[in-house]
Amino acid sequence: MNDFLWSLTLCLLFLIYSLPLFVRVYGTTQMVIDEEFHLKQGLHFCNKRFDVWDNKITTFPGLYLFSLILYPFNFCSVLGLRLISLVAAAVNVILFYMIRRSQLEKFRIGNNTMAALEAFTIAALPPLYFFSHLYYTDTLSLTMVLVFYLYWQKENHLQAAVFAAASVLLRQTNVIWVGMACACTALDIIVSDYACFKKIPRRSVNILQAKLWLELFKNFKLFFKCVWDVLKQCSFYIIIILPFVGFVFLNKSIVLGDKRAHVAALHIPQLFYFATFTCIFAITNTSQRIEIALRTILHRKLTFVCLLIISLIIIKYNTLVHPYLLADNRHYTFYIWQRFYGRYIWFKYAMCPIYVICLTIIYQSIEHLNRNFTIMFYVAVFLSLCFQRLLEVRYFLIPFVLFRLHIKPNIRSRIPQWLELSIYVAINALTFYIFFTKEIRWKDYKEPQRIIW
Repeated sequence: MNDFLWSLTLCLLFLIYSLPLFVRVYGTTQMVIDEEFHLKQGLHFCNKRFDVWDNKITTFPGLYLFSLILYPFNFCSVLGLRLISLVAAAVNVILFYMIRRSQLEKFRIGNNTMAALEAFTIAALPPLYFFSHLYYTDTLSLTMVLVFYLYWQKENHLQAAVFAAASVLLRQTNVIWVGMACACTALDIIVSDYACFKKIPRRSVNILQAKLWLELFKNFKLFFKCVWDVLKQCSFYIIIILPFVGFVFLNKSIVLGDKRAHVAALHIPQLFYFATFTCIFAITNTSQRIEIALRTILHRKLTFVCLLIISLIIIKYNTLVHPYLLADNRHYTFYIWQRFYGRYIWFKYAMCPIYVICLTIIYQSIEHLNRNFTIMFYVAVFLSLCFQRLLEVRYFLIPFVLFRLHIKPNIRSRIPQWLELSIYVAINALTFYIFFTKEIRWKDYKEPQRIIW
């Protein structure tokens, strides 16, 4: 079966599998937490009422502008708006397949079935799958990032930049992934130009070597060639990044609307939470690498002790708790914090060895990738997470997906992959069961509230 048929099959299977659940969610409630703002604004824009704007909304209007697609079909309704997310999720399955397929080819594994299974597994990632049934920015934002990333991989920079701009219009923090792509391209150009100048193999050049940068700034001919080549290749991304920097400077914040609830603050423990999230949900990869990670730690005890001490210091002095995390009992993070982190003082410190192990697994999982990409991926993850005060699993979705798409596959057996998919399905079944059956009464709302990711 060729790639087109695989893509079509995956898309149809996802929709057939999800539609009954989508209808059940719609029948259960037509407003879930932040949909209170998104749905109203989406209906205004869908009906071309562009003069109406809710000042509590913190994102750019990309999601609402995209909702105009429903206007010609006279389908501006809660059902229509939510369908945008479901269709975007189905498109994401195809994009997962295409990107993962290209990665498998690099590993010299020409296996469409493996790529299809992994694509379907990523699409079933519980938090991501849950928001595919609601009118949130997450699903469509991921779609635009994936399309932009796919074009960037193919070095079609103009097309990539178009979708990169669309991704930023959907969610401001996506500018970080645009910056990552731009920086990776720039570093690759510098390495290539330097290798050509020195007449040495490109693979022998290390971007972290001091002599490369000394040579670059000492030799004006090499310097201006690198600058010129970078500007030629990266200009489309720079056109997106520079105006955004200007917006942040003038706006004095990355968010619109309610800025007080989203004040940027250095919050390094977010990396620890993300690492734990990643190792839990990328369970196939974790089970493959846990033994190697532990062996590495045993051989480098001093490094492990140093990292452990650093993590303990970070946890003690940089653990930030957003008021929403303590007050909003409609999210799983509320219960995790209330029953573990907030209840037992020792718990957050006891987690530090696990954090170090998880970070080790992540490092070992992508060390086979291009060094420039790896460096910039780490930088992008830091920037996207470590200035968010609120612990929110939705912030982990794009970095997790990019990580998951690039890890080495298990070529010995597909059983672990099927097991991972089965675990995802079981977690999805449980979370939707809780969503349908558990009601929470809030004084400010007539309708019962429900628990979501």
